[in-house]
Amino acid sequence: MATTTGVQYITKTVKTIRGMEARTRTRLEQEGWEFLSQTQGTVRSELTFRRLKPPMSWKLLGIGGGLVGLLITLSLVMSALGGREEPTSSAEAASTPTASQATPTTSQVTPTEASTPSALTVTAAPVATPITVDELLDKLNSAKMGGMKIGDRFELTGELFESKYWMTGVNGEFVVMLKAQGGAQDLSVFVDKKKTAGWRDGEKVRMVVEMGEATMKGETTDGWLRVVSAEIVP
Repeated sequence: MATTTGVQYITKTVKTIRGMEARTRTRLEQEGWEFLSQTQGTVRSELTFRRLKPPMSWKLLGIGGGLVGLLITLSLVMSALGGREEPTSSAEAASTPTASQATPTTSQVTPTEASTPSALTVTAAPVATPITVDELLDKLNSAKMGGMKIGDRFELTGELFESKYWMTGVNGEFVVMLKAQGGAQDLSVFVDKKKTAGWRDGEKVRMVVEMGEATMKGETTDGWLRVVSAEIVP
């Protein structure tokens, strides 16, 4: 976005659980973001911030223009060199057998599914996409959650964070937090509380999470992450 005076800003929208808006706002303001507005929902809130857009360096523009010119020149040279290849004579082409001529045809019978003995159908487990905590948080905060769907699984390694805020939510599920953006943000995930015995801030945990829905105070929303498996990284 830009103002009438030509000053340009970049904006950022962050989603957070109700009750944690003040902590999120304080962190971002310490990083130089200016608070603009807050949209409050039943379960989660959206906070919008902005800050000045860094000016474009003329030196970088000059370097970029030079690289484009160099690529164009190299392309022309390669095209000229490639055009010197002499065509194959008609005699050589006629004496060279084609793939169909060189290989005698053989009648083969490919077994069909019907001829294969029946077996029990095994359903493969959903594939977990490798991702970082920051990348997953960006997806959750982006438009339409970056294309994520219910049932999608992700594999990540994160650092346990802000254990004093771990709690059992209104839907009865236990929530822990992973450090994101160097501590400026956190990623909340639902997990069986029994699995968290002995977990402490600063420990690294490798986990597979699945995106799903949660119902809180009568409102069902998606974009919630549940831990499928987790282990502390030595």
